[in-house]
Amino acid sequence: MWITPADSQVRHLPSLTMDFETLFQDLENQLEYELDAEMINRLEDEERERRAKLSIRDRLLALKRSESNLELRGTIRGQRSLVFIIKNVGKDWVAIEVLEPQEIQGSVICPIHAFVTLEIPQMSVKESLGTAIGEVSDHDLQAFSGKSSLAEKVNLAFVLRDISRRRKNVRLHTQTDMVHGTIDHVGSDHLDVTSGDVRRVIPLREVLFVQMV
Repeated sequence: MWITPADSQVRHLPSLTMDFETLFQDLENQLEYELDAEMINRLEDEERERRAKLSIRDRLLALKRSESNLELRGTIRGQRSLVFIIKNVGKDWVAIEVLEPQEIQGSVICPIHAFVTLEIPQMSVKESLGTAIGEVSDHDLQAFSGKSSLAEKVNLAFVLRDISRRRKNVRLHTQTDMVHGTIDHVGSDHLDVTSGDVRRVIPLREVLFVQMV
């Protein structure tokens, strides 16, 4: 004897199929949500780790890349306050255009270690932190194409040797003095400045900034 489902049971079979489709869709949505949440948490952890490793040089470099004429304030050792625009950032130095005070206006090379504080406008704080994990900046695109700046790779001694080779007159400022003359030698940790008939040997760690005259 053949047993056939009741009409009411047959009518319910499609609804069972729909229930399974809904169940699988819910499971898929839940899995997608959990994967997205896991990805967000991982990116947030990586971003916190990236920011923890930032140096002052990184902040200056990020500002230079994002805004070409941003005015900043900074205090260097000896409590000298400067208003300036970043022109270039090297391995351990920054080239700036000083706007204030008037007696130092012009092109200046400043070791990054000389800065005591930097004042960044609130609107530029995010840019100073660089490109967040998961984002791509215009500079990143340039780096991918091999257009990174040579200046970013050279140190202060290299720059001072170039100034010496060009026989440029400079004003070299330390915390206690200012020497006007030419740089005649740059060693690994010091330089020689000739002023008149006197040659002075100055440790690089004592250099606060060098003015081009």
